Amino acid sequence: MDLSRRMDRDVRFILNGKRLGKVNALNNAIKQSEGEILLFLDSDVALSQKSFLKAIVEEMENADIIEIKKKIIRDSFISRAVNYDYLSFNYTNWLFSRFLGRCLGFNGAAFAIKRETFHFLGGFRRVVCEDLDLGIRCFLNNIKFKYTENVEVQNKVSPSWRQWFKQRKRWGIGLALWLREYYKDLLYSLRRYPRILMLSLIILFPSLPLFIMNMAIPNELYLKLLSLLLIFLSTHQLFWLPPILLTTVGPSIIKNFSASVITFMTYGIVFYYFSRKLGYTFNLLEFVFFYFIYNALWLLIIVVSIIRIIIWPEKINIDWKT
Repeated sequence: MDLSRRMDRDVRFILNGKRLGKVNALNNAIKQSEGEILLFLDSDVALSQKSFLKAIVEEMENADIIEIKKKIIRDSFISRAVNYDYLSFNYTNWLFSRFLGRCLGFNGAAFAIKRETFHFLGGFRRVVCEDLDLGIRCFLNNIKFKYTENVEVQNKVSPSWRQWFKQRKRWGIGLALWLREYYKDLLYSLRRYPRILMLSLIILFPSLPLFIMNMAIPNELYLKLLSLLLIFLSTHQLFWLPPILLTTVGPSIIKNFSASVITFMTYGIVFYYFSRKLGYTFNLLEFVFFYFIYNALWLLIIVVSIIRIIIWPEKINIDWKT
């Protein structure tokens, strides 16, 4: 039978007539679906790969849940920054897939799961970040996870910073609620898999090490360590002597500047390697904006959301339906 005719016949549209919320809509649609594999694609996802469904079925042969590689359609300024955000998401789950065969959380814009596994987990729960919630339940139940390097989709990003902030506000609140509910499980997992979880954390939030360095390391101690390093280097090259003199002037400025340069160079090399491995585009000027502004802003939104959940949980106004 011609596949296009078969797909036309099997496609069903569900018109609810009112806003039910994403989780309710998905769970209702699943009840009316058939087949052994459930494939979820957001409305901002485009497919460009031939034999996409066939490739999904092949990938699911040795996994219970798969995250599909996502690439950003780079057609606006903000999409070029989000590109590195998604690169960190993808590489983190590549690490989990490669070394643990389990996922702690995934991006729900494009993924597939076996129906039997989905029902075993109880389906989507009515929470803000239903994909994070489903991901950690997969992790806690030892569900076999796989990241697909050979199957990918294209994600469209709104060019509006207002829409970006609205989305990240929702993600920030959802992440804070997720942390509050599962923090004991996360701490236990951190003790069991410290390398993978810590590495994933600093990949997802490149601004975090710099933030911790500035908050935790006193200026005096930092400058002493920097001076010792420069003295050691000057024994080989005399041009390291002038920087030693600068360490006596403007301690906080020197600390922040040198820490920023070191961490930026480190992350630049790491993200360049990630981009080559996963087939992403890397541009140094774009990465400068992502590292110093975009990711720092996203980290600040998360920190503020966590503080709000801890201090004023009753004042959280979730203006969207789950």
